[in-house]
Amino acid sequence: MAQVRSVAKLAKVKSVYTGNTFSIRTTQEMENGFFVKLGDVEANNIEVHGMVVPQAGDKGLVLIANPAIIYDNTARLGADQERFYFMEAGEVVRGYEIGATDILGITLEGIEGDAVEGEYLVAGNGVKLVPSATPVADAFCAKVIRKEKIGGVLSLNLTQTPAEYVMMEVLTN
Repeated sequence: MAQVRSVAKLAKVKSVYTGNTFSIRTTQEMENGFFVKLGDVEANNIEVHGMVVPQAGDKGLVLIANPAIIYDNTARLGADQERFYFMEAGEVVRGYEIGATDILGITLEGIEGDAVEGEYLVAGNGVKLVPSATPVADAFCAKVIRKEKIGGVLSLNLTQTPAEYVMMEVLTN
C-alpha cells in the first residue's frame, strides 16, 4: 500500500489572489503542507528560488502547495488520490507566501506531534510544524481552529479513512 502523505488546503490565503507565489527547487523529498524558507534566486533561472529548511523560531515561512499531478494511477484503485502525492528532491514546486489572518489546513501527516484545538503551531527544526501550548512572537505562529475530516465515507469494498485536516489561522509570520 502507498504511503499516506500530507495534503494542504488553502481556505483563505491572500497570496492565492494578490500575494506572492514562488517557484522553489526542493533539496529533499517534499509533501504539500510542508513549510520552507526561500533560498537564493538561481543564477541561471531568476524565476526559481532555492529552498532552506526552517529552524525553530524562524519567520518568513512559505507553504508548499503544489498541484497534485499523478501520472500513474492505473496501478491500483485509489492511487490517484492527492494523499499519495509527493515531490522528489530537485523538483521545482509551488510555494505560497503566508501572512497574518490567512486560514489554511494541513493534514496530520504535515505536523510533528499532536495539534490541539485552541493551542498553536510553530516552526520546528524541519519542514513540519510543531505544536506549542503558548504563542510565540517574532516567529511563525498559527492558532489551531479545529480539526475536520474530509472523505472516506463512501468506501464500499476498500479500506479508506478520511483525511483529517488541522485548520489554523496564522497569527504571525
